[in-house]
Amino acid sequence: MIDHKYINGIEKAIGYSFYDKDLLVQALTHSSYNRDVNYEKLEFLGDAVLQIIISRFLYDGHHYLGEGEMTVTRAYAVCGETLGKAGDDMQLDKFILIGSSGKNRKINRNKSMLADVFEALTAAIYLDGGIARAEEFVLGKLGGYLDEYINSGDNKDYKTRLQHLTQDLFSREPEYVIKSEKGPAHDRTFIVDVIVEGRPSGRGKGKSKKKAQQDAAMNALKKYEKKSSF
Repeated sequence: MIDHKYINGIEKAIGYSFYDKDLLVQALTHSSYNRDVNYEKLEFLGDAVLQIIISRFLYDGHHYLGEGEMTVTRAYAVCGETLGKAGDDMQLDKFILIGSSGKNRKINRNKSMLADVFEALTAAIYLDGGIARAEEFVLGKLGGYLDEYINSGDNKDYKTRLQHLTQDLFSREPEYVIKSEKGPAHDRTFIVDVIVEGRPSGRGKGKSKKKAQQDAAMNALKKYEKKSSF
């Protein structure tokens, strides 16, 4: 039986009061605590709701961003690392319901679990109060991270953009391999391949390793930004 103190505590932490308290409890329940009723299905829905909210936020309020910049900014916002940080900010680990085996391993402190619960809470708020309330929750918790990321200019850097996209799509970072070096020491030309999931995904050329990597990342982005768009 979940007591009122627990409910009040989590509602204060997330800044939303539920009409259906069962939805809230489900969003915080790990399968080790309850195999039949847990956050997994809500997490699935929450991922889609997050994508819509962040996409609309960028479309409405950041007209100066190109499609590629919006795509990678959205990928940054919904990646496990960012959602995990937001979950940590709310101290969600104190409220996640886990079984005894999970408690021994302290899995509630895992950033990936905090990210999963953030997605589940997003879905639960959406089901309980509608898209406007879900938007208030998401932007209230992620808005600062989004502003910081956009202002940093990282969404304009090809290597950073590719890194965030591949983390979002495959949960893996790209690797860069020098294929050749030509020319005298004072005038070298580098050819670099970027490897994603073990496959060459873009080739770049430049007068330095860094420039060749940026060129390779730019060429790979042409492929993966389209894959990440909807």
